Amino acid sequence: MIKICILDDHQMIIEGLESMLKLETEISVINSFTHKANCYDFFEKETPDVLLLDINLKNDNGIAICGELSKTYPTIKIIGVSNYTEPGFIKNMLRSGAKGYLLKNTTQEELVDAIKTVMNDQTFLPRSVETILLNDSIGSPQSKKSIPKLTRREKEILQLISDEMTNAEIAEKLVVSIKTVESHRNNLLQKFGVKNAAGLIKNAMNMGFIS
Repeated sequence: MIKICILDDHQMIIEGLESMLKLETEISVINSFTHKANCYDFFEKETPDVLLLDINLKNDNGIAICGELSKTYPTIKIIGVSNYTEPGFIKNMLRSGAKGYLLKNTTQEELVDAIKTVMNDQTFLPRSVETILLNDSIGSPQSKKSIPKLTRREKEILQLISDEMTNAEIAEKLVVSIKTVESHRNNLLQKFGVKNAAGLIKNAMNMGFIS
């Protein structure tokens, strides 16, 4: 029996996944969670074979959770479940240790296939996701043009902004003036075509600059 756990902050998604699996004689959903803390508490007592993990949790970063669990519980096969089709999200989830990636409109057949595939120590990606990654690797002229070129310093400051550091904290860490940091921040906003830090981080994640 393959033991499954689900971590998703939408109860309807959990119920939908459970419904698709309830008639499978070789698969059993042993628990589900809407919060990271409850999931971690349960894993201290019992670990599943497979975790279906939402990567866009309300108060947590599913990609970061994937990385943490992959290190703490390396035997758990994690399958990312998301509505995101941007290559950056898919790549970062796989880099963090996920063995598969499913879109939330997945079919029952595809879901079961994914679970059995990762249990055989293979990576599972639906054809649609494989196509997304293939197109990204080939790179059309338009897609290449839309991805900004960043200097080493800009990449460094972008990462620190994603770590929620203020301009003053970044200036102190890099031993530069606050005005210098502000200048780099403004350049980043312009390069990504956004108005604030939230938009900057979102676009940077979509393009795979940060995880």
